[in-house]
Amino acid sequence: MDLEVVSLTVEELEALRLVDIEGLRQEDAASRVGISRRAFWEDLKSARMKVAIALSKGKAIEIKGGNYIRAEGADIDEDADA
Repeated sequence: MDLEVVSLTVEELEALRLVDIEGLRQEDAASRVGISRRAFWEDLKSARMKVAIALSKGKAIEIKGGNYIRAEGADIDEDADA
């Protein structure tokens, strides 16, 4: 039986990380990633909703899509099937 999947964008994951793990205020996190507070709030709200749905309904979470720049030297195979 395959799990249903909830997809988070890289921006949504980064919003969660900055606020919920790093403990930044939304204003500071939005400034750090260079977007408006409103855009940041939308990413954060969407990410939290998707994670809550996945956890409460037993769905898998995948991270994909979005706009980002890969760090120099990062060993990421974007074509790999995980």
